[in-house]
Amino acid sequence: MTVKAFSDEWAHQFKDEVNKSSVYKAAAKGWKWTVGLVIEAEPDKNFPEPKGVVMDLFDGEARDIKVGTAADAQGCNFVITAPYSRWKQVATGELDATKGMLQGKLKLKGDLPTIVRYTKASQEMTECTTRVPVQWPDEF
Repeated sequence: MTVKAFSDEWAHQFKDEVNKSSVYKAAAKGWKWTVGLVIEAEPDKNFPEPKGVVMDLFDGEARDIKVGTAADAQGCNFVITAPYSRWKQVATGELDATKGMLQGKLKLKGDLPTIVRYTKASQEMTECTTRVPVQWPDEF
């Protein structure tokens, strides 16, 4: 079933994919911080309002992934901010999230060396997003 990008249904399926992944479980061992994704509005891409994704990740498990406001996401230990079209590139596997942060395409608030230590976990999370069939707002 196709879900709308960054909707509650999307968050639920993404969480399931992360928790099914043995690669993520192993790569994220020892991770104990929340991660917020801020998706900035791009009205010309049919994404008029900013959104936030709050990920409660702990020791190889996604305890919760919720979609809310940008302010919700900004309360996390790590906050990654980018416009909608950049997140779409990450979610479709076009852009590696860690490389995106190092290149300044994704803005990180938090400790970059910690993120870099968990690059494999980050890459597997991206891999999990590509397994969720998504309907992108700029494609209908």
